[in-house]
Amino acid sequence: MANHEQSLADEFNNFLKEKAKRLGATFHPFSLDGQDRDAGADYLITKSSRFALIEFKYKTSNIKEEGKKNRRLELCKQLEREHKMKELHDKCHFISCLQPPDLKLITNIYRLEVCNDSIFGKGHNLSMSSPRESNRISGETFADEFFNKSNSRNISLEEFEIYLAWLLKNTSSSSQSSLELACRDHKANTFSFVTFASVRAANDWLIENKP
Repeated sequence: MANHEQSLADEFNNFLKEKAKRLGATFHPFSLDGQDRDAGADYLITKSSRFALIEFKYKTSNIKEEGKKNRRLELCKQLEREHKMKELHDKCHFISCLQPPDLKLITNIYRLEVCNDSIFGKGHNLSMSSPRESNRISGETFADEFFNKSNSRNISLEEFEIYLAWLLKNTSSSSQSSLELACRDHKANTFSFVTFASVRAANDWLIENKP
């Protein structure tokens, strides 16, 4: 059976775009391309200078694939002792997938779904033996909480830069402290592709080129 992870990501991003349009809000998803290896996420999403990361899996059964990644284990270990980073992580780093049998999309805080013995095996001093399924929310609830004024599913640019630098350097041993992002210039009459050396540069461009 085919793995439709990218299709799921595309459609969920479209769902969030439609939600933003109805609310008159700004929204933009950035694919992280090969940088997902260090960031532990497939997409960075943003609205009005607020940010979040989302890792996508096709189905809940595919989450176990994270257990093969040493960088994700290191993330889990460090989150056990870095309480400030855990607070930021819980507000901005998520994992989404489809839950059988009805294939409804669910989203959870990344560590509550992945950082446990059932994913990595015992012997790593992780505090959870299994996923915290009670914290799973629907795609609709995530969208509501991402766009509402409480900002419970995103963090500010300043906080995000702190978390991202820690994530890349401390848990993935990357030499970078931010991500290179790219998108199409929707205001151009022709297909114009723009790249940004950092999240802050991308955010500045989005502000200047607000639809």
